[in-house]
Amino acid sequence: MNGIRLPLGEWASHAVDFVTTTLGGFFDVVRVIFTGMYDGMDWLLQTPPFWGIILIIAVLAVWLRGGVFGAGTVVGLLVIVSVDQWSNAMDTLALVLVSAAIAIAISVPLGILAARSKTASAIIRPVLDFMQTMPAFVYLIPALILFRVGVVPGMVATIVFAMAPGVRLTELGIRGVDKELVEAGRAFGSPPRRILRQIQLPLAMPSILAGVNQVIMLSLSMVVIAGMVGAGGLGRDIVQALSRVDVGLGFEAGVSVVILAIILDRLTASVGRARLRMPKRALAVLGAALIVVVGGTAVTAASTASGGDKGTVKVAVFNGWPEGEAASYLWKHVLEKEGYTVDFEYADAGPAFAGLSTGDYDVAFDGWLPTTHEAYMKKYGDKLTDLGAWNTEAKLTIAVNKDAPIDSLDELAAHSADFGDRLVGIEPGAGLTEATQNKVIPEYGLGSMDFVTSSTPAMLAELTAAMKKGDDVAVTLWRPHWAYDEFDLKDLKDPKGALGEAESIHSIGSAGFEKKFPEVAGWVKGFALDSDLLYSLENAMFNSGAQSSQYDGIVSKWMDEHAEYVDSLTS
Repeated sequence: MNGIRLPLGEWASHAVDFVTTTLGGFFDVVRVIFTGMYDGMDWLLQTPPFWGIILIIAVLAVWLRGGVFGAGTVVGLLVIVSVDQWSNAMDTLALVLVSAAIAIAISVPLGILAARSKTASAIIRPVLDFMQTMPAFVYLIPALILFRVGVVPGMVATIVFAMAPGVRLTELGIRGVDKELVEAGRAFGSPPRRILRQIQLPLAMPSILAGVNQVIMLSLSMVVIAGMVGAGGLGRDIVQALSRVDVGLGFEAGVSVVILAIILDRLTASVGRARLRMPKRALAVLGAALIVVVGGTAVTAASTASGGDKGTVKVAVFNGWPEGEAASYLWKHVLEKEGYTVDFEYADAGPAFAGLSTGDYDVAFDGWLPTTHEAYMKKYGDKLTDLGAWNTEAKLTIAVNKDAPIDSLDELAAHSADFGDRLVGIEPGAGLTEATQNKVIPEYGLGSMDFVTSSTPAMLAELTAAMKKGDDVAVTLWRPHWAYDEFDLKDLKDPKGALGEAESIHSIGSAGFEKKFPEVAGWVKGFALDSDLLYSLENAMFNSGAQSSQYDGIVSKWMDEHAEYVDSLTS
């Protein structure tokens, strides 16, 4: 618009930089507190055996909603157990409970303030409008910068996103109290605090509890989104399912979220209608359940206690990058045989590199250099350790079906109609997408083609559909990728070198990785996996129709079949 552009984004970026610089210590303290709260709640939910937690929730369900809902609660939670999502569900539940508790602790007082002061209400309402209409994903960006990757940015983004209905419904409930009752209280000489405590809050309680219910529901929806920045739980599996186009995993994790949502919704909605005192019989059952759970927890802890662990290696796995996930699973099994514990932390490439730079993650096996991840290496390079390349045959490509009428990018413009005038890409922020937009399209005159960017799973879904129909298709792809073994594809020649030369896939560690795990660092530095071996591992994992829960068994079998190579990794 006449060359005029409001630098709103720059102002926001500078504001976040200023806050990070000046209040970094404060945010570190908040991070420690929130992490401690989450860890405590997660310990309470994860340590007891699953049947103990189910028993306690069932007793509460029977007390608040009756026997039918109690039976349904048990069945629903057993479904979560049966699809091997119990641990993830408890991680998510811990995140929801802590985030919702904090959001409620902030929103209810703000609602009371807004109800008692027109000035406060006039200030708070537009802020709430902003909080509710801003896309939920946006909250993850500053939260990630201020609190680093992991559970805390997910909690903070959840709190900001979820607290608005708590404020609004609290204010609405208090303002809806009959003014004559308030005046009667004043006439009898009651001070404002007593009127609030004994008249307004009790009468507004149904509205306040409705707000609490909505806070919890929004917390659950946001916690799933927070899985993109390493918050874990069911959100992590849903993001994984999306990145792999894994219908089975997505459905299982999604059903688990639905079950948790129904249970939380019905229980919190019933609190206002429930009797304040639990019947003696129910109280006795709950007490017995707690005793059984404590006993079961002690037995479980004793049976699982073990010594000799060499430490826990946190591996950052990039969502939607199959070669890195395959290499990560390979090293998981190798290191576990050597006495280490390995935790996977799934995240997009940007948050993963940020986590490596702060030491929240120890190592990642999918750094594409010198081009694709060059920006991350420049940004965090002094806080990262390049452990060397394990594959030197990586290449960004534009791929088409093998029987397509062209063989080179300089022929694509003239035959664009054969491909529906579409070039299907991956994520808008990917290095491959940037190279395609800024170099391939202008240098080969492809401006008339519709360059569709969305995600790697969407690209693969488009590729799969076109190959099944026998249609010509052009997609942005890279080698090594299992799609080359799954489909008959060919890379279009790039005579102008717009996509760059071949790249290498590197193992990237945190700054302190070599000092923390010297033995592992030595093994990883000598790690090499050629494309043929990688394809065989990727095919076994991703092209066999197996679900992610079966990957461990698949990798273990693959390692047995390639025992000589596997032994060389630690020799």
